[in-house]
Amino acid sequence: AFDAHICQLSGGPDVSAANRAAVKKVKAALEEDPENEGLAGMLENLKLVRVCDGCGASARDEGVRLRVCTRCRQAFFCSQACLERSYERHKPDCTRLRAQRKARERAEGGQEGERADDVDGVSTSV
Repeated sequence: AFDAHICQLSGGPDVSAANRAAVKKVKAALEEDPENEGLAGMLENLKLVRVCDGCGASARDEGVRLRVCTRCRQAFFCSQACLERSYERHKPDCTRLRAQRKARERAEGGQEGERADDVDGVSTSV
């Protein structure tokens, strides 16, 4: 729960969004230079600082596997049950982050189609 408070104090769900954007950039750089151990380490560290936006469970905790919200694709949750418990708090940010993502996709000209799992819930992959 302490990590969740840190996340909220340092920007809330926008922290998850920034983390996800950083992971995406590092993955792209790794595709160009797959032998770069510094980038590989940076990617692992970025993934380990993620926390559940519901309960604050850390990706560093044993047995915790964070999944991304399928609507906003920015927030992380440790389980469907945790998402459901915290959805009322997450919903305004989720709606805002999803709208920002959709606007960005339209601006880039590449309309990304709705995924089959793009409903309220937690994706099984991160």
